[in-house]
Amino acid sequence: MKPLTAYYYIASVLTMEFRKIQFTGRSSYIISLPKKWIQEHNLKQGDTIPLSINPDGSITIFPREPREVSERKVLNISREFSPDMAVRLVISAYIQGYDIFEIHLGEEMPIYKVKIRKVLQSLPGVEIILDEPTRIVAKSLLDEDEVNLAELLKRIRSLVVSMLGDLELLIKGEDGEIRRDINDLENELDRFYFLIIRTVNRLLSKHTVTEESGIVRRTFDLLGILFIVRNIERIGDHIIRIAENPDEIDVPYLREKFEAMVDQIEKRDLKRVDKLMLELKERIRATDYRKSIAMESFRRILEYLENIGETIINMALS
Repeated sequence: MKPLTAYYYIASVLTMEFRKIQFTGRSSYIISLPKKWIQEHNLKQGDTIPLSINPDGSITIFPREPREVSERKVLNISREFSPDMAVRLVISAYIQGYDIFEIHLGEEMPIYKVKIRKVLQSLPGVEIILDEPTRIVAKSLLDEDEVNLAELLKRIRSLVVSMLGDLELLIKGEDGEIRRDINDLENELDRFYFLIIRTVNRLLSKHTVTEESGIVRRTFDLLGILFIVRNIERIGDHIIRIAENPDEIDVPYLREKFEAMVDQIEKRDLKRVDKLMLELKERIRATDYRKSIAMESFRRILEYLENIGETIINMALS
């Protein structure tokens, strides 16, 4: 058992309590709540508390209505931060689920504004609604209820497959617009990566699973998706690295194993995952990563696919 998985397992066991179901009246079943929990949340007899029935059959009880992520985030940016840090703060506010981003600059800082404006325009669903010398206000126009994790995963899968197709053409000597296209695809991959993290964070903030695409069956699956998309995003980075330092590598093999592993995010066929993991491990051992930058990135991509496989196993058993 991996340390992170073991931690959550032990924590859940240590905090778990068991209560008997009781029958009262003619048709009602009741279960008592821990006195300590009632006191900690200032509840009393007669209070109404919400509960949620999860897709896995479990029930989550809340001491009060789950709080939504605050709608507005104000960011105060000064020269104490680098322009790159300012960009990271904006991205952080986005992936945490805020809908309105109000950026205040301590003074007129043209370089900061250019970078902030550029990142806001790149975030899915975000529109700049006010642009003043020392203040920018942007708003997310996304309909969160229409965002589907399964569709987003299909989208980033197709982007990576397209990047690998471009990479194969580059290695064969075809350039032209291919190099620009592969960079555009990587930028698009980053955009959808941020959107997936934002979507997962908003689902987690509700303390319940509301995604019904078949990908998310338990709350733990949301954590798994975070790990998976992070590894896919890193695969995209290494495809770009190979494109910048081309060498003879087996791109068809990468495409085949990538598609096969991503298929298992939903299917979760442990025998198939086991076979893929063994094949990847053997290829990693046989790869001389010191031969070139491209071969090093080739091996790193295989390792990221291994990481995805391990996460799928955890999701299958959670």
